[in-house]
Amino acid sequence: MAPSRRGTAVAGLLAAGAMVITGCVAAPKPAEPGVTPTTSPISGETRTTTTATALTPLLVTARGPVVPFTGSDGKVIVTYELALENTTPLTLTPTKVEVLAPSGAVLQTLDQAQAAAALAQPTKRGGVQQLTEAQTATLYVTLEFGARPDVPDRLDNRITVSAPGLPAGTATAGPVPVTVSPFPPPVLGPPLEPGTRYVAADSCCDSPRHRRAPLPIDNRVWLAQRFAVDWEQLDDRNRTVTGENPADPADYTIYGKRTIAAADGTVVHVENGLPDQKPGALPATTSPAQADGNSVVIDIGGGLHMLYAHMQNGSIVVNEGQRVTRGEQLGLVGNSGNTSAPHLHFHVMDGPSPLTSEGVPYTIDSFATTGEITSTAAFDELENTTRPLPVQPLPGDGRHRDQMPLDRVLVTFS
Repeated sequence: MAPSRRGTAVAGLLAAGAMVITGCVAAPKPAEPGVTPTTSPISGETRTTTTATALTPLLVTARGPVVPFTGSDGKVIVTYELALENTTPLTLTPTKVEVLAPSGAVLQTLDQAQAAAALAQPTKRGGVQQLTEAQTATLYVTLEFGARPDVPDRLDNRITVSAPGLPAGTATAGPVPVTVSPFPPPVLGPPLEPGTRYVAADSCCDSPRHRRAPLPIDNRVWLAQRFAVDWEQLDDRNRTVTGENPADPADYTIYGKRTIAAADGTVVHVENGLPDQKPGALPATTSPAQADGNSVVIDIGGGLHMLYAHMQNGSIVVNEGQRVTRGEQLGLVGNSGNTSAPHLHFHVMDGPSPLTSEGVPYTIDSFATTGEITSTAAFDELENTTRPLPVQPLPGDGRHRDQMPLDRVLVTFS
């Protein structure tokens, strides 16, 4: 096929002279002096200018608003996603990401290596260094603040890219605003029976398995697992496998523990009757409808729902329409559905569907921490073995209130 003349024309525009690249913004630009804003009779959008303003090789779109919450490190966390789209035939390299307060103060800067680590595509959940012609990617941004009043009500994002065909070699997109919501995260109880050495595996905010797992369903991208936790457990020798056979779900420390309602609510969905999978690898095929295995969804009011997934076949003791109270038993931890090791997958979402909803942060009103597994690599290597995992103490070990357990932290529920 011959090269598109439209592509050639775009390349010519990029090489023609200096420009400013702007990103998608939530509100229309102010009207030019002497221009009366008009409304499109077709779309209803506002038009405020008589001239073109800037070519936009990099489109940046923010998902939001975002909800701050307090993590188990004591910091207030704000985490969100930016969609990046290369609209040119050039290869764009993100070289710098800046997050600014409304005052213009720079709150966070990512250099080229840090930006690549935070940039993901469907087949690569990090380490994306370039966007080639028409490629898209998602940039995952996380900031920490000392206290909730320190978080501004808007975060502006500026992204600098380089390419051989750009004037002066680089151009900047933005600022693209992200609204910070005043919505208070729900405060819950524990999702599991009292116990020690529970592991908040793949919790917020850098673990790729949940945080970077958007799902394209029904012509929209959803991120229901944004704040999900895979609850596992270590024994007194720091092993996930207490028995001698890592291929047997019953030999895992967490297997058979009681899952309990973390809040009062109404059961709106129950899936039961699915067998446990053999640990060690994900099943070769799993349908979206059975990915959560034996599971329960509970409506806790205010549009929020809790998901409990991967429970034992036949262990669920609640029914759809049943009202449950905090602490009430729901079922037993198993290894059903799309899973490679027994665990309880738990998350909160803004709708009843575990797939077509958006993940919402939450906190747990009372728990203790006793350290953390040293790295995700160590956890992945040793999770399905009888070998002990390396654990190190945390500065904040002890009691926690109204915080979310962060990735790899060891938790005690009492």
